[in-house]
Amino acid sequence: MSAKYTNPIISGFSPDPSVTFYDGTFFLVNSSFHIFPGIPIYASNDLNSWTQIEKILIATGGLFAATIRQHHGTFYVICTNDWGEGPNLIMRNFYVTTKDIWSGEWSDPIWFDFSGIDPSLFFDDDGRVYIQGSYRPSNLMELKCDIRQFEVEIETGKALSETTKIWDGFAGKDDAEGPHIYKKDGWYYLLTAEAATFEHHLIAMARSRNIWGPYESYENNPVLTAYGKGDMIQNTGHGDLFQDGDGKWWITALGIRNMDGCYPMGRETFLAPVEWPTGGWPQIEFPKLEFERTRISNMRSKEIPLPDESRRYEYVYIRTPNLDDFSFPFNNRVIKLIPRTTTLSSPTGTTTFVGKRQRLQASIATTTLQPVLVQSQKDNAIFAGLTVWKESIRHAEIYYDYHTSSICFSKTNKMLSDEPETKSQPLQLTDMIHFQIKCTPKVYELSYKMGSDGTWTKFGSMGAIEFSGYDFTGTMFGVFASTKSEEAGTEVTFEDFKIM
Repeated sequence: MSAKYTNPIISGFSPDPSVTFYDGTFFLVNSSFHIFPGIPIYASNDLNSWTQIEKILIATGGLFAATIRQHHGTFYVICTNDWGEGPNLIMRNFYVTTKDIWSGEWSDPIWFDFSGIDPSLFFDDDGRVYIQGSYRPSNLMELKCDIRQFEVEIETGKALSETTKIWDGFAGKDDAEGPHIYKKDGWYYLLTAEAATFEHHLIAMARSRNIWGPYESYENNPVLTAYGKGDMIQNTGHGDLFQDGDGKWWITALGIRNMDGCYPMGRETFLAPVEWPTGGWPQIEFPKLEFERTRISNMRSKEIPLPDESRRYEYVYIRTPNLDDFSFPFNNRVIKLIPRTTTLSSPTGTTTFVGKRQRLQASIATTTLQPVLVQSQKDNAIFAGLTVWKESIRHAEIYYDYHTSSICFSKTNKMLSDEPETKSQPLQLTDMIHFQIKCTPKVYELSYKMGSDGTWTKFGSMGAIEFSGYDFTGTMFGVFASTKSEEAGTEVTFEDFKIM
């Protein structure tokens, strides 16, 4: 019996997927970059319906290209943590472990020395364990890189061999990243992501009888690319091969949905079937928005448990927040924020923002702001509202400014202008004020209304194309609060933050 599969399987800001399969369940991780907490974990028993079950890590800068693996009942997530400013980002690599992935309890990071990004783990049949990664001689922005490997003592992270180059990659651009090794039919197969992460992006493969090489490049590389295709799904690359319980092969890979140049949600996770003949090379179908394949027969009889909503798995913050500035009473129906002087345009540090990834191309985000009783100068300096935020240089928000007693709209796109586009009009806040951001694949419209019986007034907009470009993240909806005072502002209260 066949089943229908729908892409993307993880929508909205979900790049660099990696998958492992254990005890009837697929587990998937993505990059999270500057979003806190890092590395979301999703679970599925059918590859169609995915549930976020946890976030594992706290990131101070950015978590790049995690790999998830399982060996003898222990789960491993290996990743790069980068921090710093400009091109001189510092790269530190680590992995964490757990014997119970459902518990959310992970080990402390096990750090290891490797000058580069995108580490992966391979457990060989003889008990030896190897780490592969994209080697950089100096910093993250170094354009010349290759795939290097060393044997590791998995309990400690100690290197048991020299770090050795095993492949330059296929494309000849000195930019091989995202390596994974698979052992099949006596061959070690090496998968890489190459040609940056945009329109030329691709996946290539090589193989060797020895894990140290030499690796022979597949004559029909790349095994996956969208370059030259006219499909909506573009920029495909950075993937991971895996098997289901029936032995069928699959691949997850990143890609975008490009609608006339608009793809504000960024890189997402796509699924495609793979045929891998004995002794041969994997044949990967190009991802489709919908496709059919034989239904997975070994699905778990036990349903994947629903997440504990009190843990707010889907909520995200900008970089590492001051968690004391946030509270979520009444079962998360209310969000209370302490305003700080940092804003949504602050390029480093954090700001008082909490939100969720945009998951649907057509969405409506709403919230209600309770009036603040202005009793002092610091109360008078607060501004708070609802935003669609991609990064510090691109965001749009509708908010109330207590200093000017005005409803305000602001649109920031520093790719086009150093100064934001703003609009305001006087408004005495005597009742609750409701904010709304309504989006289509082409535009985000920001509106407000006063009281429960008011009508929505559109107050500004930002084109989806302005959120689209050569970047790594995706759009998020969230509530925020800032202050123009030197001291923290009075707590502001939002109710019923929802995305539909």
